[in-house]
Amino acid sequence: MKEKESTNYISKKGYYKLIDRINDIDNEIERVLNEMGESCKRDSDLRENPEFMELRVRAMYGLPKEKEELVDLFSNCVIIEDTDDFINWDGETVIIGSDVELLLKGKLRNFRILGNIEGDLQNGIMSCDAGLAQALIGHKCGEQIEFNNMNINIIGVTLGLADEKKEEHTKQKNV
Repeated sequence: MKEKESTNYISKKGYYKLIDRINDIDNEIERVLNEMGESCKRDSDLRENPEFMELRVRAMYGLPKEKEELVDLFSNCVIIEDTDDFINWDGETVIIGSDVELLLKGKLRNFRILGNIEGDLQNGIMSCDAGLAQALIGHKCGEQIEFNNMNINIIGVTLGLADEKKEEHTKQKNV
């Protein structure tokens, strides 16, 4: 029995990157198959040709597996900008797709909360599945939350993924 699949939130930009990667895999498989042919020309004894074997494993197993995993993610994606929370954002609540400014251990920190596929803390992108993101979602600018025995102040919330057509809402409170 297959496990119940969870929803994968993703930005429009991330969604199109995912589509591009899926399409790139097909091109990469074709390229690897061509390299296999070239490898055969150089050394026709395939039992003694490690380059060919490596390429074969990549073309037959590695790349198709990666594509299958991405297609599974793709089939379960919800585009953040199309969610009711995003469309009807009130201008102060932390939601998936918002940028938050936090006072954390005496330092100002900025994060964008995106889907689990796009999380990248080194670039300030927090997965919506991360514990801190879960603790922040639903809270408003100016509130203080406790997370892992730390008090965290929500200093600012903006709609981080707002496109140029949509007016960006910003609310700042002094904490």
